[in-house]
Amino acid sequence: MIEANEIFSDSDARIALWCNTADDTNDLAGLADSIIENNISLISVPPGVVSFLWACLEKSSVKILTRYFFEPINKNMDKDISVLSENIINVYKRGASGVQIFVKMRDFEGFMDTLSVVRDDLFYGHDLCVMMDICDIDVNNWDMIFEKLRGVRADVFGLYMGEDTGLRSDFIGRIYGMLQKWNFAGDLHFVLQNNFDRIDQSIRLVESLRSELSEKIRFFMEY
Repeated sequence: MIEANEIFSDSDARIALWCNTADDTNDLAGLADSIIENNISLISVPPGVVSFLWACLEKSSVKILTRYFFEPINKNMDKDISVLSENIINVYKRGASGVQIFVKMRDFEGFMDTLSVVRDDLFYGHDLCVMMDICDIDVNNWDMIFEKLRGVRADVFGLYMGEDTGLRSDFIGRIYGMLQKWNFAGDLHFVLQNNFDRIDQSIRLVESLRSELSEKIRFFMEY
C-alpha cells in the first residue's frame, strides 16, 4: 500500500496514512481493506471520501481525520471560522474522528484566538489537529505558537513542508529550534511527502532532544 524502508518496522505505530481523493469506490474499498490489513490506526482524508471510508471502517478502531486548508476569504475571521465550523460539523456526521486544520503563519494568531471561542462546542469528543508549514515559522514564533495551542487545548500539532528546497530549507535547524522550545502536551505529526531522509532526521532529533515525544509522533505516508 505504501512504500516503507528500514526506518519503519512492518507494524510501526508511527505510520499514519495520507489518503488522496479517489472517485472510484472500488479503489476506496480496496484502500479500506489495506488499512485494516496493515494495522493503520490513523488516516487523513479529504472531506469528500469520509462517508464511504467510515462505512468501510466503522467496525475497526481506525481514526479518520478530515483535513481543511484554512484560507481567510471573507476578510472577517468570525465569518471564516463560522463557515469552517459548519463544514467540520458536517464531517463529524459522516464519521470523522477529528480534523486537521492547515493554517498559514500569517493567519495563525487571529485564527487561533477566534477558534478558542468555539473550541468547546466544536471539538468536544473530537480531535483538533493544527498543522503548519515548518518553513513558514521563524524561531521567535515558537513561544506564541505553543501558547495558542495550549489556549485552544489542541490535541495535536503537526508540521508539513509546502516546498522542500533541500539545504536552503534548513529543515534540521528548524526542527531543532522547535524541539528546543517545545511546550505542548499534545502529539506531534508530520507530513513529509514520503521523504525518508526527512523522516529519519525528524525521528533522530525527537529521540535525542525530546525522547518523551517518541511515542507521540506520527508520519503521514501517501499511498
